[in-house]
Amino acid sequence: MQLKKVTKTETKIALSILKESAEWLQEIGSDQWSDILQGEDKHGLAEAVERGEVFFFYNNKNQLAGMVAAWKNPTAWDKLLWQEYDPKQFAYYLHRVIIRPNYRGSGYGKELLTELKLKFKTEVSELRLDCLARNQKLIQFYLGNEFVNIGSASDLYGNEFELFSYKL
Repeated sequence: MQLKKVTKTETKIALSILKESAEWLQEIGSDQWSDILQGEDKHGLAEAVERGEVFFFYNNKNQLAGMVAAWKNPTAWDKLLWQEYDPKQFAYYLHRVIIRPNYRGSGYGKELLTELKLKFKTEVSELRLDCLARNQKLIQFYLGNEFVNIGSASDLYGNEFELFSYKL
């Protein structure tokens, strides 16, 4: 398994993977990431690629199985959700954690999180991420991968999110 920083020339590929996942979410009845399907990206993935904060995840057959964004500087979103938990903490904020549909159910999600833990263990003291509080499957996935649910927070629209931390 390998994480590889996405280059500027690969931005379209990253955006297509994001759209692919947003379409899958819509197919299963979720409105999460629906901004992508409307031609918007509130998390600014293309800009994150330019900053070197997006990584492709390749499996042992060198197939592009997933993607993740890792922000060292918390965004306005992160500051809002993590305000009670020191958003200035020396951490990476993980967003757009994606395993592509054809690769789901094969253990790649666990392997992606393991690779992230190894990659960043000498750079920061913590990995942070959030997910919708109603997404019990994802909550159980993060708990099963040694992330600790440290609390919950709401966005400006009243949507509830669970906050997860992994101490490196």
